[in-house]
Amino acid sequence: MITLKKANMSLNEKHIDFPTLGLLTVLTTLDGFDIKDAIYCQEKLVISAYFYHKNEMSYNVIYIVIDLDKKSIHYYHELDGILPQFFVSPTGKNYVSITVYHPDKDLDIILPLFDRENLTYPKPKRPIVGNFMGICHNFSIFHNVDIFSDTKPDKLIAVEFKNDDIKKTYTNKIPFPKDNTLFIDSLNNQIHLIAYVDNVWLHRQIDEMGRELQSRNINIGKRFSLICVLNLSFTYTSNILGIDEKGKFYLINVSPEGKIEQALLFDIERQIYFIWEPIKIAAETFVIRFTNEIGNGWITIQNNQVIEAFSQETVGCYINLHTKEVFKLSTKKLIISDIVKIKDHNYTVVFYGEEERHTNNKELIILNRNID
Repeated sequence: MITLKKANMSLNEKHIDFPTLGLLTVLTTLDGFDIKDAIYCQEKLVISAYFYHKNEMSYNVIYIVIDLDKKSIHYYHELDGILPQFFVSPTGKNYVSITVYHPDKDLDIILPLFDRENLTYPKPKRPIVGNFMGICHNFSIFHNVDIFSDTKPDKLIAVEFKNDDIKKTYTNKIPFPKDNTLFIDSLNNQIHLIAYVDNVWLHRQIDEMGRELQSRNINIGKRFSLICVLNLSFTYTSNILGIDEKGKFYLINVSPEGKIEQALLFDIERQIYFIWEPIKIAAETFVIRFTNEIGNGWITIQNNQVIEAFSQETVGCYINLHTKEVFKLSTKKLIISDIVKIKDHNYTVVFYGEEERHTNNKELIILNRNID
């Protein structure tokens, strides 16, 4: 149930069906917006954004709620705070961490995303600084890496729940090395880390308080410019993507005994600058977005094979690198804000159109795609 106040928004809405790509929803506004987060909640896609007033100085925090099947869109005010960050409790309930006003320091409260009827508001506490990574036991887990410091360790933030109520939030330093990639094995309630140190990968398992449980070195004989974890385990085979400086994607399989198999998976043929955590949309199926020297895109890996890949080769146009089909989604250069799982084998890509410098965004695009 949504108990938030509805917002009277004047956005132009358009729906375009690309038979071999998916349904495109295009929202445009004259006043401008800034996207903050996205999540799938109560069978709807929810996008949080700042919508600016005409003076471009003040704004409202708005939740855009999209029923993708019915092509219906509603807008709701977030009146309790700013800087919304979505996450999920161990029972699957959707929450938001928002910053509340305080004259001297940053303070957050954690609230149910929508149903706040008869809610007792919690006492504001220190903000959760980190990315939501998933669930382990009765904790919602966040991970923070300070990319501007070589001396500050990574941090693990664990929000503990009891009977679907927040019990306590723990913030702990993860023992060095820093710059870890974190993976949560939700089926076995395990937290794994991998980091590059002394010319090898250090694979560790930690608990919800950041304490190291076990570790091993993985020597693959080659340093990749980027890595992306599909699976990490000490008991089963680990699957890791390594991306070299030329844009080649390698699949590295590591057995529990340390045996390594490496194979070329895909070649983008240009340098990849950044890669995001994979979004698991079905068993052994992951969608991964990236940026490269000319734009951005995403690939989908299923059963250790790339089944689709899209790249923005020219302004607003994405090419299916497998079929060579070109899809013109916008007249503007598009930035990928989020990729969200909707249901098994179904995901959305959330874009916004890049504007001139010092100008707020005015075009929001949502691609709803199904894979066979």
